[in-house]
Amino acid sequence: MPNKGDKTKRLLEQLLGNLYNEQAKQKVTQGDSFLIAQDGQYLGKITTNRYDNDSIINRYGPYGSRFSATSIFNKFSQYGSRYGSYSINNPYCTQPPTLVIKGKFIAYISNNRFIKERINPEDFILTVENNINELLRISGGTKMESVFVRKDSYIQAQDGAFLGKLTSDEYETESILNKYGNYGSEYSTTSIFNSYGSYGSPYSSYSPYNEFTSVPPKIFLKGTFWGHLTKNQYLSGNKLDPDSIKNWIYENGL
Repeated sequence: MPNKGDKTKRLLEQLLGNLYNEQAKQKVTQGDSFLIAQDGQYLGKITTNRYDNDSIINRYGPYGSRFSATSIFNKFSQYGSRYGSYSINNPYCTQPPTLVIKGKFIAYISNNRFIKERINPEDFILTVENNINELLRISGGTKMESVFVRKDSYIQAQDGAFLGKLTSDEYETESILNKYGNYGSEYSTTSIFNSYGSYGSPYSSYSPYNEFTSVPPKIFLKGTFWGHLTKNQYLSGNKLDPDSIKNWIYENGL
């Protein structure tokens, strides 16, 4: 049975969420850089000033707090939940948030791989938190991969899905060797070890275990493309058998 402390915490979080919801009003100005939901809800300003109340990286503001109903960082809001109608994290959402830089549409932030002109949410958040100056330099003709590129070692599916870090740290959340994580569990939809999933089945085009696929996952070492993870021995260029990936990680000191 929940104790009084739990009830008080939930009440405070609810009150805080309501307060943020009241603060979150339409603040779109011509030439601004911001994220906006397709229901018209403003989701935060793209700015280097993390103390700006409207900043998407202000963890205490209405758009950066994990408790705010208008924040993409709130895993229970309709903009950050895996099931939210307008969420960046819903893989089935057809109306994801829009990124606008200096008044111009750039892309949609979405986990739905069928959305065109999209940026993967993980890449977007990583860039917002660590390289926002580069984000603000984006123009309509900028290639997204030149900005939203990870500098670590990882696997990426040909449809753009992130499939995990190549690291020997089995406790790292994103490691493909973390058997309980999204990228190492045999039950996860984003794991190459799920033999029934899109990225692990021997019959899926995007799987490294499909011996005939021409579009297996890509391997990146410190942000640079290295080759493919595949069972297809006839594919040209560098390639690595998925059954050897654990030893390969250790041998390369990752």
